[in-house]
Amino acid sequence: MKGSTVLLDKQTVKGFTFNNRYVCAPFDISKATDDGLITEELLSIYKSRRGSSLIVVEQAAISPAGQYREKLIFVDRNECIEGLSRLAAVIHDNNQVAVLQINHAGSAADASITKMEAVAPSAVIHPVFGRAMPKAMTKDEIHKLREDFAEAALRTKKAGFDGVEIHNCHGFLLSQFLSPITNLRTDEYGGNLENRCRLLMEIATAVRAAIGDEQLLLVRLGLDDLLPGGLTLEEGCFVAEKLEMVGIDILDISTGLVPPLNLPGPAMLRNMLRIVKGHVNIPVIGAGELWDIKIAADMVEKREVDFIAIARPIMDKPDFVEDLLDKIKKAQQ
Repeated sequence: MKGSTVLLDKQTVKGFTFNNRYVCAPFDISKATDDGLITEELLSIYKSRRGSSLIVVEQAAISPAGQYREKLIFVDRNECIEGLSRLAAVIHDNNQVAVLQINHAGSAADASITKMEAVAPSAVIHPVFGRAMPKAMTKDEIHKLREDFAEAALRTKKAGFDGVEIHNCHGFLLSQFLSPITNLRTDEYGGNLENRCRLLMEIATAVRAAIGDEQLLLVRLGLDDLLPGGLTLEEGCFVAEKLEMVGIDILDISTGLVPPLNLPGPAMLRNMLRIVKGHVNIPVIGAGELWDIKIAADMVEKREVDFIAIARPIMDKPDFVEDLLDKIKKAQQ
């Protein structure tokens, strides 16, 4: 594992110290209460996830209409702040940077749970989730969505988190706006790529105004829909450049409408990461079965990525990253 010490390097972003290159990626545990509040079980799970320099907490719904599965965390009302503050404290006690991912599922929302009609950029059945036909959002609803994201981000800040991550991948609402498959609008929020990414830029700008310049702002961006006629990698890189221009701090990369579950690993997104890294100057988080220390170190050494996100192994083994770090340290002795 020669050269793997790069994974132990500390990084500083906007005054926040990251103790190594590993990130605990956001993935749904679904252990909140039925109305989205933090439980003791959730606190215990996150307390056990030591080792990574950053924890991006699983998606928190910004609106009841944006829930796609049961027992998700919510950040849609002030009642949520107290429990979230306890969660932020648990992460900080482990000497980790704490970020909360905020999201609206759009046409991926489960109406049997929300008891509401799903909304989307256009009345198009989701090509992956296959839920019921959603209602196309009005401009007023789009503007309200922008406000909901900003208010959710402010609650996250009040709860003591170091920042927020806007969820724009894996087929949820903001990725639906980006994709020409699900966005058939003819107004300023649809059509060409500049219009299709307009809402994301407006939300990023509104969230930044809500949390201030001292907080971290991340976007988890789906670069490629992996579907014919969908968002392309080239288009995704254009969006990444625009996000840097509006002032986000870290870009967290994955795929668009289709999650990367069936792509061959390991390092199935390596080429995508290498390409987008060449388009931006801000740090990039990469995922996609980067569990092999040699591969992860090689990618960081070659500046294809700045941080290595680990997800599924941590679900089964909370100390997975701690074990990786121990192996790296022992190899250097």
